[in-house]
Amino acid sequence: MKNSILISVVMPNYNGHRFVEQAIDSVLNQTYPNFELLVVDDCSKDDSLQLIQQKAQSDDRIRVIALEHNAGVANARNVGIKEAKGEFIALLDNDDLWTEDKLERQLALARNGADIVYCSYDFIDEQNNLIKKPFIVPQQTNFNKMLVSSVISCSTSFIKTELMQGHPFNADFYHEDYVLWMELLRVCPTAYGDPKVLMHYRQVSGSRSNKKSNAAKERWKIYRKALKLNAVTSAWAFMRYAVKGVVKYYL
Repeated sequence: MKNSILISVVMPNYNGHRFVEQAIDSVLNQTYPNFELLVVDDCSKDDSLQLIQQKAQSDDRIRVIALEHNAGVANARNVGIKEAKGEFIALLDNDDLWTEDKLERQLALARNGADIVYCSYDFIDEQNNLIKKPFIVPQQTNFNKMLVSSVISCSTSFIKTELMQGHPFNADFYHEDYVLWMELLRVCPTAYGDPKVLMHYRQVSGSRSNKKSNAAKERWKIYRKALKLNAVTSAWAFMRYAVKGVVKYYL
């Protein structure tokens, strides 16, 4: 019964030719074998859908969902989450990588009563070289702590399926993942982190996640419009967020 719990891995894909096969392999190489991998292709214009379909032919744990119209990453994730059959959902972006024990370790935390789990990660470049020091997460976080320092990311998350299916990503916000974590932490007050590095976060030149100035503007929008915080609390949280960001990405 050790491997009786099914985990659903949801991976959105759009023009992922360069890295998606590596991302899929990092799932297939997990020490915990009882998972389904739902890859949602968002009308890719390159050959990545064909590459994914070839992977699916060699492992029946892979389910490919090809969208008929481009929906954006948030909605692509929502499609995969809706189709998930597992007790827990783990998200993985198509250019990030997991260590082989990622699912096994996070499931162990979940079995101890954690509905929201995350982990530490390091940074790799486009050639898989390690860059910068790893980001080591605290073993617990909550709504107030996450106002200052967002320690959960999509590719580190491992969350109870009923929570995810009841709270879809909101595509109205640039950082739709952060909005979701905060919404979930209002329902489930504590999230639990594994301090071990279990994910390799890829920094790609020109990617959405690298546009820090736009991210800062959107963070303020989230504080005020999504979370409906007052101006004083928003200003306090934003100043702390800015300082933490400099330390995390540049020092």
